Amino acid sequence: MLPLLLLSLLSKSAALNLTVSSSGGNTSSTLQYGLLFEDIYHSGDGGLYGEMIRNRAFQGSSVDGVVSLDRTTDFWTEVGGVTLSVDTETTPLSSSLPAQLRMEVPEDTTTAVGFYNDGFWGFDVDASQRYIASMYVYGNYTGDVTCYFYSTTSDTILGSTTISLDQTESDGWVQTYSPTFYPTTTASNANNTFYFVFEDGAQLAGESLYFNVLSVFKQTYNNRANGLRTDMAEAVAALGTKYIRLPGGNNMEGLYAPYYWKWNETLGSLTERPGRPGTWGDYNTDGFGLIEMMLMADDMGLEVILGVWAGLYLDGTVVAEADLQPYVDSVMDELEFLLGDSSTTYGAQREALGYGAFTINYIEIGNEDYLNGGTTSYDDYRFTAFYDAIHATYPDISLISTINPSPVTTDGSPVDLHLYGDADYFVTLFNAFDQASRSYPVFVNEYAATNTGSNSASQIGAQTLSMACAEAVFLLGCERNSDVVVGSAYGALIKNYNEAPDTVAVIKQTASEVLYSMSFYVQQLFAANMGSSTLPVTATDGELAPVYWSATTNTSHTILKLVNYDGETGADSAVSVTLEGSSADTATLISFSAPEADSINNLAALGGETSSVTTTALQGEAGVFTVEFSSAYEILILVA
Repeated sequence: MLPLLLLSLLSKSAALNLTVSSSGGNTSSTLQYGLLFEDIYHSGDGGLYGEMIRNRAFQGSSVDGVVSLDRTTDFWTEVGGVTLSVDTETTPLSSSLPAQLRMEVPEDTTTAVGFYNDGFWGFDVDASQRYIASMYVYGNYTGDVTCYFYSTTSDTILGSTTISLDQTESDGWVQTYSPTFYPTTTASNANNTFYFVFEDGAQLAGESLYFNVLSVFKQTYNNRANGLRTDMAEAVAALGTKYIRLPGGNNMEGLYAPYYWKWNETLGSLTERPGRPGTWGDYNTDGFGLIEMMLMADDMGLEVILGVWAGLYLDGTVVAEADLQPYVDSVMDELEFLLGDSSTTYGAQREALGYGAFTINYIEIGNEDYLNGGTTSYDDYRFTAFYDAIHATYPDISLISTINPSPVTTDGSPVDLHLYGDADYFVTLFNAFDQASRSYPVFVNEYAATNTGSNSASQIGAQTLSMACAEAVFLLGCERNSDVVVGSAYGALIKNYNEAPDTVAVIKQTASEVLYSMSFYVQQLFAANMGSSTLPVTATDGELAPVYWSATTNTSHTILKLVNYDGETGADSAVSVTLEGSSADTATLISFSAPEADSINNLAALGGETSSVTTTALQGEAGVFTVEFSSAYEILILVA
């Protein structure tokens, strides 16, 4: 907890005078700040999803960032002279997972044999956390399999457990788990591998064993089976946002037919999830499936905006009107699965998996359906086909269009706008919604300042302070119009630092670290200080820019947000704030800033966080307060 510092600024002059009315604003959306989840650059597999083994089921591969259907032994390395290969001739584990790892053992083997996995750029090994390993095996072996973490930095074993096997080929595929175990040593970094070693190599001499769904999980968020990586989930929950759009983004659409996101292929046993080529360069296992996403939303208290595929692939292929009905039917089946009771076919299927009904109040039909020539078909028939079917059965669910205006133009028909650009562009959006029709709600379910100033070149690697302040100016505009702007969500929630160092995201991660960007703290602070209605603000002795503002109120406080975007600092540029109808002599002042406009937050080894959040007690008199900026780029939140 940061100390509260008592500041008295009443005696200082003000360059800008703001008077905040005590009433007269509009009722604000209860959502306002949200999240977008899509598996982009290992935000699911290798990110939020707790599985630590990479290429666990030999489903597909990636070469130079291009996803492939080729099945490989990538990320696996032999131990003891064995030969590893992908086998498709042996009896498969399931029809969904028709390929398996074959380990051929040399005839003259007398020592231990096996293999190890590289993980997603390594493994986090923490002696305070429990782990469990498992695998499916086909073949003949009776004996122990030693499973252990190995540090390539110190060349030492960091912790181990044992899987005991006693099976023959006639037993078919058998899944076996290790006991849960705690590593003996916490690793100094992520440069670690995980081994599966068969101690009685002589027993296997000249033979082959087959493996699938080789798995390692660390203790998960809320101890969910097949759950989330704890530190990543805690970071997402710490944002304090109100909703999540899932499984949104381009990854839902699929690169080409037939690989859109299919809800029914992400359910149940991992052996029944075939996965698919992901949009962002790697194969998706779909271990983090529909149920896991809904449970995450429940655990974090997030409203769900459910994305459903609407017949457009990213290569421009569009499902013809005459062929669309099966896809509409699939969405209706999905909704019955999520919402139906045990008397329904798919509700009963959900209950058989052990889950009660979920809640869905919003559905987004498609994603960016203007891409690659999709606009005409979306307007002509695709949106309406899904809209009519869903609305007829679930009239209370709000149905969101991905094209503006919505093909359905009745009052209350919402649209989703996606906004990207440089920092200066986002500042121009402060007034973007002031004249918007109040009949058509707006979500901005993807936004991001992707570069500094008016630089529209390729993305910068990490959000600078100036970029985050530009996004904050835009969010002020959304908040001022929160009667029509229902909510906003940053364009990429999570990316793996190793894979995407040159693109922006709210959170980036390695196997053992979580990086909170500048934009993370902007969203966290705005979501934590959200009013239930807006308040008019009158400016005198000064004008808009380079200082921007928004005022709201809740049942107990007035909240004034101020953003300095390349403005002056100090007493000569102070802001005088008058809160009409208030007799408060003390307010809370929250500041977010960093040393320089180009300051970024980075991994600990690369400089760590440069941003800071300070909370101070500000002294005033009868509802009048004076606020100073200490940085040309700074966010101040006054709560009184």
